[in-house]
Amino acid sequence: MKNIFLQLLFWFGLFFILMGVGEVIKAEDNKTVILREWTTQILYDTTNACYEGTIKWIVLSNPSLIGQMPNYQSQRQMIIHCFCVMDKIRKEFKMEEYQKLVYDPEWVGNLFMTRAMECVKEQKTLPSFFTTDNKTITIPEGKLNDSPETPDQQEEESEGIPETIFQG
Repeated sequence: MKNIFLQLLFWFGLFFILMGVGEVIKAEDNKTVILREWTTQILYDTTNACYEGTIKWIVLSNPSLIGQMPNYQSQRQMIIHCFCVMDKIRKEFKMEEYQKLVYDPEWVGNLFMTRAMECVKEQKTLPSFFTTDNKTITIPEGKLNDSPETPDQQEEESEGIPETIFQG
């Protein structure tokens, strides 16, 4: 009798363990949560992606900027530009639709580039990097990383601090 009881206990234990593993597997099969509104996290992530893309766009258009850290004014222009891009996207797409399409790299690349061009043309964003006559976008001549500091001040600051580069 003791042997039968131990066998039953073993089989029930095994049954409950397997049921528990089955529940864990089911929990991993959850679907992606569909968001209904633009959350702070989505805005932050998308603005950062825009900022990185803007840096790459600027460096591709101005290869002389490779290895230079953007000054405060340039950083501010890029953030303002990305807010313009985000505003255009938020007005055009509901979060549910955007969330479904954002994982397609070709679609999202085209979306951001076209909205970026619109912001430069319509809102005159990134004036240190691009000028426009409402038909074409051109790169201004001359030094783009204007800084009120003298070269001596820049050298003193860069000696003690690791250089952050304007990379693309």
